[in-house]
Amino acid sequence: MIVRSLGLPLALVDVDQALSGQWRAHEHEVDVVRVQDPPYAAWPRLREAGFHPKPQVVMWRAEVRASEDAYLATLSGKDRYDIRSAYRRAADAELLIGTEPLTPALLDEFLELYEKQIAGMRHGWPVAVRQQADILDRAGSYCTVTVRSGASLVGACLNEDLPDRDEMRARFSAVTQGQRSGSLSRVLYWETMRRARERGRHWATLGRDVNLYGHLGNAGLFSFKSRLGFTAVPGQAVEPGSGSHQADRVTGFTALSDPALLLAYAAAESEEAAVTAPLSGRLFSAGEVDLRPFRGAGPADLTLHRVRSASR
Repeated sequence: MIVRSLGLPLALVDVDQALSGQWRAHEHEVDVVRVQDPPYAAWPRLREAGFHPKPQVVMWRAEVRASEDAYLATLSGKDRYDIRSAYRRAADAELLIGTEPLTPALLDEFLELYEKQIAGMRHGWPVAVRQQADILDRAGSYCTVTVRSGASLVGACLNEDLPDRDEMRARFSAVTQGQRSGSLSRVLYWETMRRARERGRHWATLGRDVNLYGHLGNAGLFSFKSRLGFTAVPGQAVEPGSGSHQADRVTGFTALSDPALLLAYAAAESEEAAVTAPLSGRLFSAGEVDLRPFRGAGPADLTLHRVRSASR
């Protein structure tokens, strides 16, 4: 069955269709062929057929550590420099970094910024707009990091404090177009880490991503988050029931960005072991790709797969 998921054409097939090659009848029409919820027993055969068993969503998380210096020591020199440079640019622009209670007025300010950012994406999905009522219902649990130029909001991150999970979670963030080149997002996420440390939380998380970079978010988003010291883990490893298993095969780039990236389960002796093991990077491109931005604090290993797109 061929469907379009937020602009991405994909073919949903069962295990038998994937293994028999029946999916090739749709190869020229889609960018991804997917088996939804494949049983663990079929994962080895799916891998042999070029499919990659993976979690549907990944959660980005990092241990806050006892001090900022202890956390910085886990990053590369280049990554430490980039964080400090982002703060210098913010200071040079006389931006005011602070924390504000999440009020209806502040949420309206944020959503205006957020919708403009989403509108500039190839396949934007305004999740925060759809969850506006729920966000306000839980406003008391939020710790909102804001960056202002005078009275104008130029960046914000809506962080939910989850003491029962020992976690501060960045739910949504946005910056103005003019601030993206200044890496203001680094400032927002670093401030989230600071707030988590101040409240004694063990974990800071950057929320959940759909596990196919090149669709809703590009492959560079993976590199950005990992260089801040965050690690992607299967969503269900953090929140049981959040997402399921999928097995994907990338076949083209009509709607998918080139390169595209997914994080696959490692081969393991059991389903439980696969879910708890470090994920493996699978990068897809029609040409050559510099692998260096996708290494480091990211996947356990990284493999480049060359995709020869069928004629469309």
